[in-house]
Amino acid sequence: MKKRLAVRNVVCMVLLLGAISLLSHATALTGYAAGAKFPAKPILFVVPYAPGGGTDIMVRVIDKVGTQLKVLPQPLVIENKSGGSGVVGKSYAKGKPADGYTITCADDSSTVVDLFGNSPWPYNDFTYIAKLNRDYQMIVVRMDSPFKALKDLVTAAKAKANTVKVAGTGVSQIDVLHIAMFEKAAGVKFNYIGFDSGGQVMTNLLGGHVEAAIANPGEAYEQIRAGKVRSLGVSSEKRLGFDSAVFKDIPTWKEAGVNVSLSQWRGVAGPKGMAKEPQDWLINALKKITDSKEWKEQYLDKFLQVGVFVTGDDMKKEAEEEYAAYKTIMEGAGLLKKK
Repeated sequence: MKKRLAVRNVVCMVLLLGAISLLSHATALTGYAAGAKFPAKPILFVVPYAPGGGTDIMVRVIDKVGTQLKVLPQPLVIENKSGGSGVVGKSYAKGKPADGYTITCADDSSTVVDLFGNSPWPYNDFTYIAKLNRDYQMIVVRMDSPFKALKDLVTAAKAKANTVKVAGTGVSQIDVLHIAMFEKAAGVKFNYIGFDSGGQVMTNLLGGHVEAAIANPGEAYEQIRAGKVRSLGVSSEKRLGFDSAVFKDIPTWKEAGVNVSLSQWRGVAGPKGMAKEPQDWLINALKKITDSKEWKEQYLDKFLQVGVFVTGDDMKKEAEEEYAAYKTIMEGAGLLKKK
């Protein structure tokens, strides 16, 4: 009997050691163990637009600064999944577990795509984490363009509707709404052509495929600085107050005779139903990043952004208020899809 008990104990010990070994091996491979403190493995950030645009720029600076400051224990895994005006990438992220290990961009494009009737999910079907910036729009042209001022572009568009080609990001998102608001204020109609990202917009402008483009300051900064394109005006209420010679002489749209001002925003969201622990960790990490001088120097100042920080329920409330406002604007512009 004692011999059988001894054998049984040896067998149990071998099995236990084997199980521990397998668990340790699995943890080493995945970097994650059940019950481990968040984050126990790299976080995937799905950028729902192509590389080179305003969202892609923001995410890569979050990763760079977060890694520099050791706020992020490991660099983000950044994956660009463009298409459908952001719907493809956001849908991909929404399909992942709501465990905090997959996040994506929150922006007003989700609202506009929903209003256009081109989204398979409601605009607010996310876990809102943090709103990080406010961005403006510029109308830009190549340096050799015959349009030297915004009034020149408006005059050409008035002379013959739908002939002046203006590029923007997407076909049913925020750039379309902003162009519609510009057209209404200026009394013109452009031939709008949508691309997957701000980077592609600039490429097609430089390639001569369009006469002008609507672009964020950050998207056009390098081309303006290099003397390849110039801005005819910016959508802010007053001239950009950034410490940059590149933008010092750019008038607002209102100064240039088009009586409208507007902006857009970007932030971070995750799949709906995210638990409090990863939400709180992500909010805290983003707060540390955006409070840093590195963020100010490498993102806000360099790409001419206005920093904001709104989280959770407050962010959701602002999105709902924006939805109502945009719905009214789109109804007035005849853009709202009838349901």
